[in-house]
Amino acid sequence: MSAVTEVLKEAAKYKKIYFKANSGNAGDSLINFGFYSLADELGLLYEEVDEQYDYANIAGDSVLILSGGGNIVPYWEACSNILREVTRHEFPVIMLSQSIQGRRDVLRLLRQCDILILREKFSYDYALSLDLNCRLYIDHDLAFYADLEYLYGFKKVLPPVFNLSKSQKLLKIYYHKTRALFCRELKAFRTDHEANLKIKAKKINDIARAAKFGTRGILENAYSAISLLEIVKRYKFVETDRLHVFIACLLAGTKVLLHDNVYYKIRGVYEHSVKDNPRYSHLVNYQPVDKLIWS
Repeated sequence: MSAVTEVLKEAAKYKKIYFKANSGNAGDSLINFGFYSLADELGLLYEEVDEQYDYANIAGDSVLILSGGGNIVPYWEACSNILREVTRHEFPVIMLSQSIQGRRDVLRLLRQCDILILREKFSYDYALSLDLNCRLYIDHDLAFYADLEYLYGFKKVLPPVFNLSKSQKLLKIYYHKTRALFCRELKAFRTDHEANLKIKAKKINDIARAAKFGTRGILENAYSAISLLEIVKRYKFVETDRLHVFIACLLAGTKVLLHDNVYYKIRGVYEHSVKDNPRYSHLVNYQPVDKLIWS
């Protein structure tokens, strides 16, 4: 039994389960759908909460589950702020498969009742070095648990919200579906401050952002995750420094040339979940860089 499955089964003992999905791009939607898939498989009943939720409403005999990702790192603030808030209350917190870096002050807020799952050895070893009070586990990135059959059951669902931004994103999806008919390769590089490559990336090719249709609830996450998978599966080859474009390629069976982002999460997930996995390793050409931020 995987650590994530074991922890989710343990969560069922609480009077009520609350789940907070990642906000973010289509890669975060793929992560979130890993939770939805496991919850469906386990018959887990939960209430989903959003950014505006008042955590003071959660009783001490309930549990809050936070979705996985690279959230407790110096590059993003949202999840660190959530941890500062939720650890003020009595209910326990479960953080699903994470990469962590820095943020010692935030991580040390975790208590004996809390659980932190890491998705690669670098983060796990770092957590051990901090001598945290919470229980620690190591497991795969949550996106690897996305049930594609379950996910594609939502394929005919339209974007839950139509507006100008969503219409522009639909045009980007159609652009890539058309482009892939004539060009079998895609350079899908980050266009944010986690980028490590010294290149000028095209925003329209940053497909994790182009396929972002929202992360509020299962319908928005399903549409975003499917949109990402539909892009990568049309290309024969993708070059990327985005972890969940890489994972989407593996799930879709698309070959990928993989580069590191600014810190060790890509290297860590590749080594922990892909390098020795015959299901995926033949799809990947990983080109590590020497300069990564480790502290």
